[in-house]
Amino acid sequence: MEQALGHPAPAGVISKAELRGDFQMHSTWSDGGEGIEAMAQACRSLGHTCMGITDHSYGLPIARGMTMEAVARQHREIDRLNSELAGRFRVFKGIEANILADGGLDLQPDERAVFEYVVASPHSMLRRDHDQTSRMLRAVKQPGVAILGHPQGRIFNSRAGVLADWPRIFAEAAKRRVAIEIDGNWHRQDVHYVLARQALDAGCLFALDSDAHSIGELRFTDYSIAHARIAAVPADRVINCWSDAQLEQWMAERRE
Repeated sequence: MEQALGHPAPAGVISKAELRGDFQMHSTWSDGGEGIEAMAQACRSLGHTCMGITDHSYGLPIARGMTMEAVARQHREIDRLNSELAGRFRVFKGIEANILADGGLDLQPDERAVFEYVVASPHSMLRRDHDQTSRMLRAVKQPGVAILGHPQGRIFNSRAGVLADWPRIFAEAAKRRVAIEIDGNWHRQDVHYVLARQALDAGCLFALDSDAHSIGELRFTDYSIAHARIAAVPADRVINCWSDAQLEQWMAERRE
């Protein structure tokens, strides 16, 4: 990471200064350690001007996934924060939905529609030795999905995660403008720079996220940026660099 970030970015390649926000993080509404307001203030202190809160959906009880009733209360809190911070900072309403064994999600289409964007992530079947291409393709095709979160579900130097035809999945994601996440949690680093390059060549968008569960973990985006830099991902392919207006339009298109 130090080597990747220790020198100026080549022309056109993502730089740390271009990152406006972080689009996967968790709060006390699920398994995070801080409230949304505290996470927002910490993001502002890092120089960010937006963030997306993506607590877990109800299908993942081990992570204290939110009921839809809790979601409604959370959204009222976000509305209040956005009103207070208007013109200075924006909190987007996201959710991390669980990819089921058959590639469906643990949220129904009408439930996904209440969020501005959905991160679809695998949390099971991560040590299987059979091909799961069909599972991941179906997840990418699910209505409302904007980001494919930590696609492999790998643990760095420990668990390889989902086995799949990634170029085929990336091609489908590019077609649907679903962003491929480079999860910066140093345990994950998922996708790594080799797969990130394949996704870039396929025409994919990217989300460079911390997957933070506490304020101290927000800096994990450095790992995301490092992998993106090595893969030569340009800033215009990274949703974290887009304006609020661009983000709003892209998120709305994913819900159509």
